[in-house]
Amino acid sequence: MRAIGDEERGDRRRTQILDAAARVLAERGYHRTTVRDIAREAGIADGTIYLYFSSKQELLLALIAQLGRFAERRDDFAEHAGMDLREFSRTYMARRFAQVRETRGLFTAVLPELLADADLREAFAERVAEAYEAADAELARRARAGELGDLDPELLVRVAAATGLGLLMLAILEEPVLARRWDELPEFLTGLWFKGPPRERG
Repeated sequence: MRAIGDEERGDRRRTQILDAAARVLAERGYHRTTVRDIAREAGIADGTIYLYFSSKQELLLALIAQLGRFAERRDDFAEHAGMDLREFSRTYMARRFAQVRETRGLFTAVLPELLADADLREAFAERVAEAYEAADAELARRARAGELGDLDPELLVRVAAATGLGLLMLAILEEPVLARRWDELPEFLTGLWFKGPPRERG
């Protein structure tokens, strides 16, 4: 049996804490959740959390980064680099929308904090910048290959992100059509973006 090294053990404990925090925050919200609550849910001593996170805010930032899968974006793009743009978009959105569906309760708990706290927003912006850089580079590569026509890659990335965020907000508000048809969105958006709306007949 392979021995578990200190680094791997630390990664597992960090994941254990984040998973526990996700469950408690989704249920109670940020302000009603204490570090002790998270430690109890994780089955560890309160002080153990501070070996991995200096504060509840740092833990929240790590959780947001995990939710957004920011560090995985370059690997995602590399994995699907051989797909044409339409299939890449559909596949990528399907993965992201499935992740949002699974973690919507936690987004509901952390989003108000992100909007209300300037320091938290600044720290979040630093973390999300890596994801934007990866997306910008991938779409710039596709633009050079002639796949984007005259569309600006940087603006396209941010419009796509804004579309996803807007849909997330409607989902948090429990909009009934989205609640019923969430899984249809990747295919619908791909069709909309690549076909465009129907033109009026003149």
